[in-house]
Amino acid sequence: MIGEILAGIALGPSLLGAILPGVKLFLFPASTLPALQTLGDIGLILYMFTLGARLDTHLMLQQSRNAIVVSLSGIFLPMLLGGALAFFLYPQLAGVNATLFSFVLMLGTSMAITAFPVLARLLTEKGMLGTKIGMLALTCASVDDVVAWCCLAFVVAIIRAQGPFSIVLTVGLTILFAAIMLLIVRPLFSYVVRRIQSQYVLLVISVILLLMSSFTTNAIGIHPVFGAFLTGVILPRNVAFTAQIRSVNQINVVLFLPLFFVFSGLQTQIGLLQNPFLWLICLLVLAVACLGKIFGGTISARFLGETWKDALSLGVLMNTRGLVELIVLNIGLQLRILSPTLFAMLVVMAILTTMMASPLLPLFGYRSHSNETSSREVVEQTTL
Repeated sequence: MIGEILAGIALGPSLLGAILPGVKLFLFPASTLPALQTLGDIGLILYMFTLGARLDTHLMLQQSRNAIVVSLSGIFLPMLLGGALAFFLYPQLAGVNATLFSFVLMLGTSMAITAFPVLARLLTEKGMLGTKIGMLALTCASVDDVVAWCCLAFVVAIIRAQGPFSIVLTVGLTILFAAIMLLIVRPLFSYVVRRIQSQYVLLVISVILLLMSSFTTNAIGIHPVFGAFLTGVILPRNVAFTAQIRSVNQINVVLFLPLFFVFSGLQTQIGLLQNPFLWLICLLVLAVACLGKIFGGTISARFLGETWKDALSLGVLMNTRGLVELIVLNIGLQLRILSPTLFAMLVVMAILTTMMASPLLPLFGYRSHSNETSSREVVEQTTL
């Protein structure tokens, strides 16, 4: 995941465009960017669909008080710190369409993200997937992502709305759409699954539902990824759909999703951080992101009786952001809530917070799992 993100940035103006601008323009002429963005958006929609299907909704609903407390502290403390930082960054680093409220909520949401798929892979690599802390971290990441997407949907509704009535209408339609999907479409789809035996027919129905949901959320005034994510959430959790999701994900990660990284890299301009003052702000953003997630997860886990080792391990795990963070940042940039300069800072933050978990966990006694085959099997069973 880190390699794909860095490769996308290297192909953009931050490296290739700075060293060999002619080659960069030859590879990615301006006329091809709309098509590249469209293909990348397809990969994004398919990724959010599979991400929603990976969430263990039953486990989330059955979690104990510990998971609820850690999840809330791991969400709201980073959001509060990110919102406070946004007040100071708003005059200089906000996008042209940003209001103070939308900018505060966007920056707070970006600080609260925990990447569920990356975390699952990391836990398997460190042999932590079957541990109490590992399962707690995975559950908290699931809850964090759901809350973050709800906050982001609200931000998108505010930006695209034309006035107070339009905001209320967009939010109301979004709530109505979610209720219909959960209370009507989900049981109806479960009934269809029990009646139809052909996996190919079920896959076609799933894709049609995915496209209709994405189109609906886009028509309402929020991003298509919300419809895709909710479609994955309502899918039945059985062996047949697990196999289908695996096949969709295998195609997507090879064909479409890398184009999203390329397009993100073409939008990331590290060269905009031209002076020491901007790099100091970038370090401040990184410090606030780490403080909110690590401190929030550690203190709440310690308060609930975990040892300092396990509490700190949980905090470090919750600080992992990965691709989910990039999705949020790209939406913020497309809506012009984030300026290109702040976008570059937040991309640096996303990369570093994802990278730091692996070298920090051995300090608390968690080292890489030696059996790669069993690790790969556990990842597939957990994330799919």
